[in-house]
Amino acid sequence: MRTLNIVIAILFTSLLAATCDDPKNGPAGPSPSPQTTSSSPVLTGLELTGQTTLAPGATSEFTLIAVFSDGSRNDVTAAAQWSINNSTYVTSLGQGRFRAVANGEATFSARYSNRNISREIVVVPDGTFRVTGRIVEDDGVSPVPNAHIRVRDADETGPQTDADESGYYRLYGVKRNVDLVVTRPGYTDTERKNLTIDRHTTVNIQIPLAGPRMRVEGTYTATFNWSNCSTAFPADLRQRVYTAVVKQSDALIEVRFIEPSFVHNSANRGDLMEGRVTGTGMSLFADNGYYYYYYGGAGSAPSLIELLPDNRRLMSWGTAVLTQSGNRFSGALQQGGTQLTQLQSRGNTYVGSCSVGQLTFTPR
Repeated sequence: MRTLNIVIAILFTSLLAATCDDPKNGPAGPSPSPQTTSSSPVLTGLELTGQTTLAPGATSEFTLIAVFSDGSRNDVTAAAQWSINNSTYVTSLGQGRFRAVANGEATFSARYSNRNISREIVVVPDGTFRVTGRIVEDDGVSPVPNAHIRVRDADETGPQTDADESGYYRLYGVKRNVDLVVTRPGYTDTERKNLTIDRHTTVNIQIPLAGPRMRVEGTYTATFNWSNCSTAFPADLRQRVYTAVVKQSDALIEVRFIEPSFVHNSANRGDLMEGRVTGTGMSLFADNGYYYYYYGGAGSAPSLIELLPDNRRLMSWGTAVLTQSGNRFSGALQQGGTQLTQLQSRGNTYVGSCSVGQLTFTPR
């Protein structure tokens, strides 16, 4: 009986081995691992299509396409978030639809899956265009602030505007064949004749001084008069009088305020305005110095921060185009203001501010 059991065990083992090596079942070995599925395609970009020049009252519908890593493209217009930066000229009708309101321009953006894409819409009458550019002196560099530019066309109905403090201008509704005429007191009237405008374009214009450049270096009494102030802004700070020393190098000027006291940063800023001599006076600039002083940056732009008693700081900024009247130079501060803060152990606390300023320089 024992011998029989041994024989049966040997036969069973042989049969098991034959089954495992059976060609029908394949060679013995570990079970195959399951197949891995390919990863889902990822978003690689956005494409935006639609009409970007509209006449007032017209509408445009934009389509937003999402492009994926496998080459597929999906229309995601309805799923995107749409916004517009200036509803004065263009309003949003939702889901990529916009209506033009008035001559001008606005930028809209579409956001989908943490990606953004934007476009500019220009609003001009049919058959007309936008012309932008810069008005500078005949050196090709120095800006001519507040120069007046108008379009002279066949029926004398062309648009007109004033350049900003940096000489930039924008004209909307310019016809195909026009002249551009630039005027500014202290400069020679200048024309760009026989321009053919067939698209939105840029035209830079040089305008020469009418005579020798003014000399403005010297010591002045600089008076800042502030209005449109918040309730908490002290009445005795709405007029500030400083001593100012002006240095001139050709068209460039630097104004250092030497008294009373000013706060300086590591770039020696805090008592400074910079600018240029124009045909009728000077254009001065001071930046909002908050970042440079209170977030550790050295700063490269001019800034003006007066140190007041009790650790108060009065920061003033803006661009002033000062024109000469008698022996004085005066003008409004554009895009400017003044802000009073109180220095404390944990930083500066806002106290009050004014948003309208007038600056006068009187020679000493």
